[in-house]
Amino acid sequence: MAMRGYYFAMDDNLVQQIAAGDITLESLKIDDYPRLDIDRSWEAIHYLLCGDISDGEPPLGYVVPMTLDKGIDFGSFGAFSLRAEQVAEALQAMSELDEVQLRLLYDFPAMVKDEVYPLEPDTVSDEDEDEFFAYMLQNFNEIRRFYSQTLAEGKGLIFYIF
Repeated sequence: MAMRGYYFAMDDNLVQQIAAGDITLESLKIDDYPRLDIDRSWEAIHYLLCGDISDGEPPLGYVVPMTLDKGIDFGSFGAFSLRAEQVAEALQAMSELDEVQLRLLYDFPAMVKDEVYPLEPDTVSDEDEDEFFAYMLQNFNEIRRFYSQTLAEGKGLIFYIF
């Protein structure tokens, strides 16, 4: 089963209520909110930016938020919230990274060795390195665009893996 990463932009007050446990995600029709599907790139992008498969220091840790302190009980893997101010911090950090800088952070052999999802060590070849970077870059750029739109509307985010 492929695990995909999804972002939903919501009113910042609603995000805060969800994070506080006052409102459950299950009670909302989350498909009614602006969203972004980053396919299976979520863990790889987080690893690229933070050097690990979970947690990660802000503000780059906010790009694909997977920190224990932001966890919300939802689905098999939980969900993670970002307030509008954290979206702004992440967007600022992303705007300082271009393709060249991201390429310098990219360590494909380490990602394979550390079994970063969706890479499977037994099925990866050296020819996949550039293709995988392009895949991550495309999704990173989509995240940056989505964060920019979300920030312009003063919204926060919910991220979850399904």
